[in-house]
Amino acid sequence: MNKTVKELSITSPSRLHLGFYGFDDSYGYKYGSMGLAINAYKTSLSIKKSKIFSSNLPKKFTTPILKYLKLKKVSSNFEINLLSQPPSHIGLGSGSQLSLCLGKSILMHLGIKASISDIARIYDRGERSGTGIRIFERGGFVVDACKKANMLPETMFNSKFPSKWKIILINDNQLKGASGEKEVKFFNKNIKLSRQYKAELSHIALRGILPSVIYKDFDNFSKNISEFQRITSLFYKDKQKGIFLSPDISNIMEYIGNYDNLGMGQSSWGPMSYIFVESSLHAKELISIIQNKFNVYNNLTFKIASSWNSGYKISYK
Repeated sequence: MNKTVKELSITSPSRLHLGFYGFDDSYGYKYGSMGLAINAYKTSLSIKKSKIFSSNLPKKFTTPILKYLKLKKVSSNFEINLLSQPPSHIGLGSGSQLSLCLGKSILMHLGIKASISDIARIYDRGERSGTGIRIFERGGFVVDACKKANMLPETMFNSKFPSKWKIILINDNQLKGASGEKEVKFFNKNIKLSRQYKAELSHIALRGILPSVIYKDFDNFSKNISEFQRITSLFYKDKQKGIFLSPDISNIMEYIGNYDNLGMGQSSWGPMSYIFVESSLHAKELISIIQNKFNVYNNLTFKIASSWNSGYKISYK
């Protein structure tokens, strides 16, 4: 880092995980996922020179990069401060974003050249989905090219997402989604679902969702993302009763399901859920309707988000 720079700050978006279009390796590759960068629940941290290493982050995030620096015989005399982070295990990819922010900022501070993929490997990211890695790097709407053994998932499609479209984010603060060993065990077992449903996910992604993003076709995007989520939820039926982990969110989505053409779903294991709407005005009106109808659901929070159509941002002091 330049000697005149006292402090480096890095900020990255959160990501909505919109689901896997493949699970098994019938065609030679596994998984295959879609994701969207959003401007709510950002991850942000700063780094500056120090006489000794200090940090307010959990050791599970600092240990991998410190081990890497030790192998490189590089001093770790710097101070790291976490400024903001999404809640963990609610479906926003907070672990990936924090790992990549930390790795990128430290290596930039030390003047060490490394790609985002290199940093992802330090943290063993990309075991199934590559969307969080590429969203950190590029933002926007991402479809990865499935998982090839011992390789990070490459990006198959990356596009800016219409900024006029808004996303209502609904979180149930009383719940947490699956993570860690529970998640690994789920994906390691044979996920049973008919061949027809498995094929349908790929068809919806390729022939419905991707074209609608390219053509900025809100009606078809909403219709297809909702159907994609409905089928995806069948894979998780042992873990949740319907499309949504939260019964309260499920009740809301059922109520507004016939209200308008809305794109609805749950990010990853949830409970974070989303509603795609065509404008800011529509988002505000819909939240007002929901809160008036379900005013006893004090455990829910609502945010209006937009797409984040660039990757991580760096600033200097």
